[in-house]
Amino acid sequence: MPEIFVKPCLIRFAHCDPAGIVFHPNFYVMFNGLVEDWFREGLGLPWENMSQAEVLIPVVSIHSDFMKPFHIGDKGEMRLWLSHIGTSSFTVRIEFYKGQELHVTTTETMVCIDPDNRKSTPIPAALRQKMLPYLKEEKA
Repeated sequence: MPEIFVKPCLIRFAHCDPAGIVFHPNFYVMFNGLVEDWFREGLGLPWENMSQAEVLIPVVSIHSDFMKPFHIGDKGEMRLWLSHIGTSSFTVRIEFYKGQELHVTTTETMVCIDPDNRKSTPIPAALRQKMLPYLKEEKA
């Protein structure tokens, strides 16, 4: 069973549109924060140190499904694991729950790039080792 990085999240006024539900781009801000927390707390690699690391790790693909809305004041739980680790890229799977109900799913593919030439480069061995406990391969 893979490790799952779990983080609570309170839906705030700033996340919401005039109808009082989360404006969908704000989910990406929350998910980016989750990935940053996973690097810091789950992998022991603070994101602010990544600019001095041997690679940069931008998002190259993202897909989301929004099944149920979140409203201001809702308390949710975000869960993150890896569904794939390749040579230079990896795919993060995020599920966002309110209680036991799944509201949003997101899949983000990120790629390691060389900071000098901006071309893809293999995931550093030390990073790969720290990621492996979170890997739960999913069939396409």
